[in-house]
Amino acid sequence: MDNFLSLCRLSVGYPDRTVLQNIDLEIARGEILAMIGPNGAGKSTLLKSISGQLPLLGGSVVLQGEDMTGCSAMERARKMALVLTEHIRPEYMTCREVVSAGRYPYTGRMGILQPRDREIVEESMARMKVTELSERDFNAISDGQKQRVLVARAIAQDTPILLLDEPTSYLDLRYRTELMETLKELAQEGRTIMMSLHEIDLALEVSDRILCVQEGQSVWCGSPREVLGQDRIRDLFGMPEEMYEKLFGETKRRVCGSDAPWDHSFFTNRSCKYFPCHKGADPKDFNCLFCYCPLYAMGPDCGGNYSLTQSGVKDCTGCLVPHRRENYAKIMEKLRARNRAVSKTAAATADVQFPDTTLRQVISGVQSPSKEILELVRGDLSRLAMPPGSLGKIETTAARMAAIQKRRRPRAEKRRIIVLCADNGVVEENVSSAPRSVTAKQAVNMTKGLTGMSSIAAQRGDEVQVVDVGIATPYECAQVLDRRIRLGTDNIVKGPAMTTEEAEKAVMTGVSLAYQAFVEDVDIVGVGEMGIGNTTTSAAVISVLTGAEPSKVTGFGGGITEQAYLHKVQCVQRAIEVNKPNVEDPLDVLAKVGGFDLAAMCGVFLGCAKYGIPAVIDGVISAAAALCAVKMCPACRDYLFPSHQSVEPGYMAAMEALGIEPWFKLDMRLGEGSGCTMSFAVMEAACAILERMATFEKAGIDDGYLEEIREPEKIVLE
Repeated sequence: MDNFLSLCRLSVGYPDRTVLQNIDLEIARGEILAMIGPNGAGKSTLLKSISGQLPLLGGSVVLQGEDMTGCSAMERARKMALVLTEHIRPEYMTCREVVSAGRYPYTGRMGILQPRDREIVEESMARMKVTELSERDFNAISDGQKQRVLVARAIAQDTPILLLDEPTSYLDLRYRTELMETLKELAQEGRTIMMSLHEIDLALEVSDRILCVQEGQSVWCGSPREVLGQDRIRDLFGMPEEMYEKLFGETKRRVCGSDAPWDHSFFTNRSCKYFPCHKGADPKDFNCLFCYCPLYAMGPDCGGNYSLTQSGVKDCTGCLVPHRRENYAKIMEKLRARNRAVSKTAAATADVQFPDTTLRQVISGVQSPSKEILELVRGDLSRLAMPPGSLGKIETTAARMAAIQKRRRPRAEKRRIIVLCADNGVVEENVSSAPRSVTAKQAVNMTKGLTGMSSIAAQRGDEVQVVDVGIATPYECAQVLDRRIRLGTDNIVKGPAMTTEEAEKAVMTGVSLAYQAFVEDVDIVGVGEMGIGNTTTSAAVISVLTGAEPSKVTGFGGGITEQAYLHKVQCVQRAIEVNKPNVEDPLDVLAKVGGFDLAAMCGVFLGCAKYGIPAVIDGVISAAAALCAVKMCPACRDYLFPSHQSVEPGYMAAMEALGIEPWFKLDMRLGEGSGCTMSFAVMEAACAILERMATFEKAGIDDGYLEEIREPEKIVLE
């Protein structure tokens, strides 16, 4: 081992109490050493002592042969960066200024940052994904954001050693995982990292060695395999055998032994005539088709194509999911993908307190995107190392997103598809091939990642929020957010779908969901739906608002016969004739020939405009809702982004009325928000070019050769 940092007979603590003593430890360059132990064991004390925050009670800290005891504070600051759990409270400092403080050991007494210092600051902030916080007051951001900023400051300090005291404190699951990835990258670059962690699973995953710390006793250090193999964790925390096995049994198996499960809880086929023969068995000695699959216990939710025996037992022999032991990794990836989809859905269903406001106030409160930022970003784009306008709509998207989000570097990290679900009374007219019950079933399936849209979203890491605004069929699913107006609308062929009051309530429900996205720092919202019969209601709405004949805007929806299609056109025509919706009043149109899903989707679009969130249109139902929103509030249009061109004829009528051109033509007609997740990828690319792409100057290219062909570009919000 390359002994880079040495702790020699080290004793640490306080004048009246020794916490740890006689520590002898050699730490290599580029090593990640995680400390674990109960609360009060001395982990923080040890880190503070190594960094010089606390005087040593005995022994020495030696870095590359140099005793750190005699180092000045400035010299030590160039060798070690420390992040503690206690947050600093600097007055009147922006986040960039806090990160810049990490460069002061190199700036001299005047504290003047040179260009290279500024580059390091920006790189460190980008690494911790806090660039968008640059100009925010540090004391005004959340604890999790503060933690990321402080870690960025430590990275900017550019020291060979990072000392981190519970660096995952305040971080949510996503940023915790990203921090661990960043630390591994820093270690690969040669930085030595010593940190305390309460998340033992993370410590086992990222660390080269684990330091077990317990007050009043000598520390013990070993590899994750050694820590688990010798049951150090169980003894360190005083766990009963059952608790230890439950928490770390599978981890121990994975780290110390076979890649197959050995815990008998995986062997769930109790109808097997050999059960429980595998309990305690060595996984290498069997290859049981049924018992081996961890998905087996999920019953019908496993996603596999199994069959059932006469006694009701799952028969997995024909399943395409590989149940053989050598394919265990693939099985577990499928399980993780399903769990990701479920966790993303659950995370998006938390309710928030919506401020007391009216639809009129929402509409009047919509402001235009920032023209000042639009101009700044136009200038930024012109300096990127590429021919003018060569990235086309990706460039215009970048500028528009920046103007909407009012930040020079737009963000697309947290993406949410809001799916509004409701039943429509017009299904009584047999305008759809699917029964009404499909609405409820697919709403539930979306929360499990089993539908087309949610499968794509889970693969990409997009959130899915499923909202019931009027499902008629009973169901049980805690992950569906209950905002039900009532159990479905009335039949528009016979009268209004809903009252005006109900329509406004549905619209404001959508606005509240956009507000929730705003509060939860969602960067982009996609607007989808699930509702049998809603291609009929959307055709009626589009026909009224565009003046197009029903036959020109009515399509085959989810799939019907030619005869059923002609009947569907007649139903749209009769609905308009019976209800006589006022074309000048979009709320009246929604109330008379729309649906709860359409009205709520309209509200999401309005809310996104109100709270400054880019909103993506999906298919024909989403386009109809967007058209209603723009008819209510023309300024809302500046916040809308397209996705795919639906094959439903009403889609292009609505988009032409909006003056928006679709990005993709994929012959899609699924709905649900399936096109949104694809547009998210384009919007991520737009953010990436502003964040990462080199300018001509940075790329070392003289752009003079472009002067003759460069024309003033105009990026507009339309």
